Amino acid sequence: MVTAVIADDEPHMREMLREQLETLWPELEIIGEAEDGPTALTLIVTRRPQIAFLDIRMPGLTGLQVAHAITVPCNVVFVTAYDAHALDAFDANAVDYVLKPVDPVRLARVAAKLKKSTTDNALADMGQLAAALSRLGVPVQNAGPGPEPAHADGGATLEWLQVAVGQQIRMLHIDDVVYFESDTKYTKVVALDFEGLIRLSLKQLTEQLNADSYLQIHRGTLVNRRFIQVIHRNGEALDVEMKGRPERLKVSQPNHHLFRAM
Repeated sequence: MVTAVIADDEPHMREMLREQLETLWPELEIIGEAEDGPTALTLIVTRRPQIAFLDIRMPGLTGLQVAHAITVPCNVVFVTAYDAHALDAFDANAVDYVLKPVDPVRLARVAAKLKKSTTDNALADMGQLAAALSRLGVPVQNAGPGPEPAHADGGATLEWLQVAVGQQIRMLHIDDVVYFESDTKYTKVVALDFEGLIRLSLKQLTEQLNADSYLQIHRGTLVNRRFIQVIHRNGEALDVEMKGRPERLKVSQPNHHLFRAM
């Protein structure tokens, strides 16, 4: 049986879409619903539906951000209230969509296509789609209801991380990270009670983090100042002990000066 989830912050829209799908595709099983982006992402990764109907504007994470973060095979259908000009961007990138309020004709067309292609897990290019929508003035990158904090140079400050932990995606606030450690093409994120991976490099992280909150103590290690507990000296070597963590982190020689006053 083909399975699907529905994500929309408006309960009546979820109900309307579910009822239309039950009429057009009785064999489709709706295995979950979400009212925000983080819940939708967790639902997709844990329940592994073959189809996800994602509202583009949702609190926490937009539908596009959820689609970017999906780590399991899933056919994405965007639910949108954008006008016909914006919809050209979807068609140009071979992305399925349905209109708000639910357009039965369009939904029937999407359902027919999905019935034939649910075993084909090729996803659309989300980067190209985001760029196309941006050119049309459609805001696709803002994850929350308000503007993100910014650096003095105008760049956005990173606030939330989507951390891959096994088959799950966990949302972690940047203040709750104990330290980051480079791990080949990924970066390991260490919190008090779990470890996981993100795709951002340490260089990308340092460009988006508050410089007053984090120290790079080694080429591959970035620590949260608020978790530094003890600096251990062993001859010429320095190690950092972090609150709530058993391991000690090596401080490279060029970074010893960071702890001269400690």
